[in-house]
Amino acid sequence: MQKRGRTSLFEDLLIMATRLPWWIDLMIAVFAYIGFHLWHVHFLHEMNQMNESVPVPVATNPAAAIPSAVNTGMARGGIVVGNIMTEVFQYAVPALFVMGSISSAIREHKNETQKMG
Repeated sequence: MQKRGRTSLFEDLLIMATRLPWWIDLMIAVFAYIGFHLWHVHFLHEMNQMNESVPVPVATNPAAAIPSAVNTGMARGGIVVGNIMTEVFQYAVPALFVMGSISSAIREHKNETQKMG
């Protein structure tokens, strides 16, 4: 028996999408686009707030400002990474489900023609 190697998330989602009916794949694609787009807009809103100028406090001891700077940097880093990921996912995930719907429609059409003939 052939041993199956590890598959990526992309491959697993594509396999799942090809097993669903084509119309469900299209519905998932539409809802995934809307969901990731709204999430992306949320991150854009957070980034706009992040880019507003804030007065820099003057610290008497520069070492005391390090924890605050690290926490601020980590919080902003998450917003930037989330913005990039949702921008990619809002197009990649729906495209994956559209490919799955095309595959499902072809498979259903092939099964119907074999039943007729």
